[in-house]
Amino acid sequence: MKTMNQPSSRRASRRKAGTRTIRDVAALAGVSSITVSRYFNSPEKVSEAVRERLREIIERIGYVPSQVAGGLASGRGRVVCAVMQNIASATFADLVKGMTDELQASGLQLLLANARYSRSLEEDAIRAFVGWHPSALILTRDDHTPAAEAMLGALNIPIVEAWGFVDGRPFHQVGFPHAEAGTELARHFLEQGAKRVRFVLPFAEEDFRATQRAEGYARAMAAAGLAPDVRRADASDDYEAGAREIAALKAGPRDTRPQAIIFTNDYMAAGAILHAADCGVRLPADCAIAGFGGAGIAASLKPALTTLRPGRYEIGQQAARTVLRLLAASPEPEPVASRTLVPCELLVRESSKVVLS
Repeated sequence: MKTMNQPSSRRASRRKAGTRTIRDVAALAGVSSITVSRYFNSPEKVSEAVRERLREIIERIGYVPSQVAGGLASGRGRVVCAVMQNIASATFADLVKGMTDELQASGLQLLLANARYSRSLEEDAIRAFVGWHPSALILTRDDHTPAAEAMLGALNIPIVEAWGFVDGRPFHQVGFPHAEAGTELARHFLEQGAKRVRFVLPFAEEDFRATQRAEGYARAMAAAGLAPDVRRADASDDYEAGAREIAALKAGPRDTRPQAIIFTNDYMAAGAILHAADCGVRLPADCAIAGFGGAGIAASLKPALTTLRPGRYEIGQQAARTVLRLLAASPEPEPVASRTLVPCELLVRESSKVVLS
């Protein structure tokens, strides 16, 4: 017959997950707690025989060292924290893969947060990450909130701003200047004789890198003595935004509509190309098109899409290499913040051939 206290007795007898301690491991191995700690933090200082004994015990009892406790003891954890602007996008997925592939052999783990292009969400992520005592921070924007700047300035760990390139920053940078990317795309059309070139921004105003590329485009147009034509997409879905843009072009007067369009990303450009036939628009005869990002679909479109391809994987890889270099040099920081340029590649295809009438 069951009594009322039996279930609670069984619960009380269960060992909570993660309650094994470093002392438990040390006692089973017949070594000191310091030796176990050294096994995790500096394994080369532990003899091979002891390392093997500890490895077997740790695997058998399922012991996991506390990242928080380890961070408090050493002043630094074993994680590299990174804040992505849009973790769902192919761009940032490639960045993450580059970071992960470079860090995995070092014993460091990558911990991610998604800021969704929001400065305040990035600030929240930085504040949360600092509590983990990370080994380093990798950020994908350079215009942080004042509070975030203050937190970053007080940290004594490597900080890398990846993806963009901005003068005057106090932190290490890996990436490329987005304004120059916009300039390069504009010049591609201007050098073919186009006079009416449009730049289409995404629906989300928070994508500040797209705005930087638009600014570079506008400077190139002004330098050529031409008026910039910057429009913002009226649909949040990139494919739909591109389709609407090409429909609006068809509805406009031929003598004033753009001869070329630069889309802020390849997916908007793909939407335009896929919808063009339904609108009776011939590409590139009626309008030349280029995108940005180097998406895999670009080469398979009809016409194949011209795109400016950034080294997304390489930027992630170089950001991680910068972190590892700085950690190896610790505790002596590098006197000047480094800048690692990972250039873009313009892939010229059929879609961007300007046909002047």
